[in-house]
Amino acid sequence: MKKTLILVLAALSIQVHAKQKPKKKPNIILILADDLGYSDLGAYGSEINTPNLDRLAKQGLRLQEFYNNSICAPTRASLLTGQYQHKAGVGYFSNDLGLPAYQGYINAESLTLAEVLKSNGYNTITSGKWHVSGNNVSLPWQRGFGDVYPRDNDSAGSGAPQEKTVVTDNEGFILSDYFQTNLITKNAVKFIDDESKKDNPFFLYLAYTAPHWPLVALPDDIAKYKGKYDKGWDQLRTERFERQKQLGIVGADTKISRKDEDIYDWSRLSYDQRQQWAKKMEVFAAMVDRMDQGVGKVLEKLEQNGEINNTIIFFVSDNGAPAEDLVKWHNSARKNSGPVGTTGSYESQSKNWSYLSNTPFLAFKDYLYEGGINSPFIAWYPAKIPAGIIAKGTGHIIDLAPTFYELAGVKYPVKYNNVLSNPLAGKSLVPVLFGQQKEVQRGKPLFWERAGNRAVREGKWKLVSHWPSYNWELYDLEADRGETTNLARQNHDVVSQLSVKYFDWAKKTGVVDFATLEDKEPKSMKDFRRSKVQEPIAGAGFGF
Repeated sequence: MKKTLILVLAALSIQVHAKQKPKKKPNIILILADDLGYSDLGAYGSEINTPNLDRLAKQGLRLQEFYNNSICAPTRASLLTGQYQHKAGVGYFSNDLGLPAYQGYINAESLTLAEVLKSNGYNTITSGKWHVSGNNVSLPWQRGFGDVYPRDNDSAGSGAPQEKTVVTDNEGFILSDYFQTNLITKNAVKFIDDESKKDNPFFLYLAYTAPHWPLVALPDDIAKYKGKYDKGWDQLRTERFERQKQLGIVGADTKISRKDEDIYDWSRLSYDQRQQWAKKMEVFAAMVDRMDQGVGKVLEKLEQNGEINNTIIFFVSDNGAPAEDLVKWHNSARKNSGPVGTTGSYESQSKNWSYLSNTPFLAFKDYLYEGGINSPFIAWYPAKIPAGIIAKGTGHIIDLAPTFYELAGVKYPVKYNNVLSNPLAGKSLVPVLFGQQKEVQRGKPLFWERAGNRAVREGKWKLVSHWPSYNWELYDLEADRGETTNLARQNHDVVSQLSVKYFDWAKKTGVVDFATLEDKEPKSMKDFRRSKVQEPIAGAGFGF
């Protein structure tokens, strides 16, 4: 009798274990902001209210150095594939300049995160901006994503969700239910809810358009920042820099970058000009605030669904804050039909406030100085990533793909759909995330090229040149993160070694001398470059 009872209990135990679901691989969420500067989150020194992202930072890991490609589409191509942007086909922007490396959309040889993860049992979902397709090729649902918002060719191709109907109040402010950031969040939350009913893990690519221009925000969010920017960019930049030191984002002896000669002196502006400029930043802050609220709703849904402890979250930005002035570019002065913040506004943050956003770095979006290519980076996974860590990192967006694949336990395929895959260019960040290393041990430099701008980073050294100049500048980033002192003349051997490595990389990656492509560059993009130089103070920069 006793023996029989033991056998019955053993059989029941086997049945129970057979019915239990095997533990899922971790869900992965990648959140991307658009035109967010290095210092625009509270966790990176900002005065903007970002409690949800700050929570992830406090409970997770931040990197002091994490690089992008300085501008939208090239960054997204590298982020989604783990390739340098030229190798992925998006060497310039989302324009076809007539060469494979500059076709303007992701090629078949460069596999997306969604394609690889989907092939290994992940459900793949995306909500928000795409901007790496062209000629109806390489749309998100063609590149491995199952659930997609917005699911129409025009929105995906143009880079941002375009609402068919915008509903506003009597003062021209978009109503909350129709606000783009809210719609991107709403669809992401719905997708997460749908995934809770399925057995497979999911990968969510949540690509916000905020805080990219035009500066449009909800009235309640704008009201939070009334008067907050009356001090001006000079004083607020000093305050952010001090907070960065206190947080450990920068060292106590860090040198802050120089101020561009054409950035306005706040003290010389009239009262009315100060009020107009302050309003711009109030709206920008409101856009960042609303994005953070969206992150909070994602976290809330994960908690409701019981997925929070099995989800890894990453947050980055696609480039530094922009210098372009829409009063001078994109016909915006003529497009303005209402106050900044409303749907009638076509205003940008502009160079002066971007100088604040990119604290403590030099330059802006589209440049290859640190202000153009250094992003905030947050990784959150309480099960494995220690809380409160700030590491040097020196990561790059090409590192995300190998990181995700290691975390998911998947192998990157040599061939996909009978096409040989480009080998991954980056290194996994997992040893840094799990506290085994302070920075990525990649064994070779990082490289950049964007519209003739060039850069190399190896160890403490950074070699950089800004188009149309071919002259190399050299900076010691361990001693000079603000790139204040060009050491090229004192270190000819370093310049020579790094430049040789750059040209070898360029040849292997499909990069060509930009002078050979300049005549193919769209006029709008040439004007974009010109728009970054401000006019003298009197009468300039106010398209309100």
